[in-house]
Amino acid sequence: MPPDVEDRDDSEAEPEAPYETAAPEVEPASAVDYVEAERAIADDLEAEEPEPATEPEPADEPPPFAALAGEIHDALGRLGAQVQERLAGLQAQFDREVRAEASRERIVDRLHAELQEYKQDLMLKVQRPIFVDLIQLHDDVGKMAAAQPADAEGFRGTLESIQTALEDVLYRQGVEPFRVDGDAFDPRRQRAVTTVPTPDPDLARTVAARLRPGFQSGDKVIRPEMVTVYTAQRGE
Repeated sequence: MPPDVEDRDDSEAEPEAPYETAAPEVEPASAVDYVEAERAIADDLEAEEPEPATEPEPADEPPPFAALAGEIHDALGRLGAQVQERLAGLQAQFDREVRAEASRERIVDRLHAELQEYKQDLMLKVQRPIFVDLIQLHDDVGKMAAAQPADAEGFRGTLESIQTALEDVLYRQGVEPFRVDGDAFDPRRQRAVTTVPTPDPDLARTVAARLRPGFQSGDKVIRPEMVTVYTAQRGE
């Protein structure tokens, strides 16, 4: 064999295995040891496991929607108060309007009455001269009728008819004849054309005779009643 082959074989020889120390022999565990080990592990796990937290007993909670119902009740209460306040304001405003309307109606009624009175007074002021002339004609016709002799009844009747027609004309214009009730002389509605002296003091200022009727338009005297009045007789 050539030498190089030998050398190569020597170099390629397997290295020596390192020095190994022998492991200590472990004694096999018995079944009892396994059971005790499992118990120990279980005890450790139980010790490490935290106790479950005890949940507090729930307090008496309000029923569902109780809070919402309370809010709705409060809102309705506020709304009711606002409505009542608004109604009170409207009632007060209505009362003011009613009083104002009543006041306006009274003012309108008063103005209307004053206007009507003014119109009547104005018309009477314009028509008064005509009424006075018709009343004077009425008196004159009456005098003529009274002066007729007894055998002139036909003519007297004609004059009396004319006198009645004049009264109708005045009546259609709101003018009516009147006579004052009672015997006491009323200077506001009567005119003393003549006087008659009397010794009786009780007859003084009383009506002795009624000569011609008075005429009035409403409560306005156009011509007073013509009368004769008793006067107290003076001592000699």
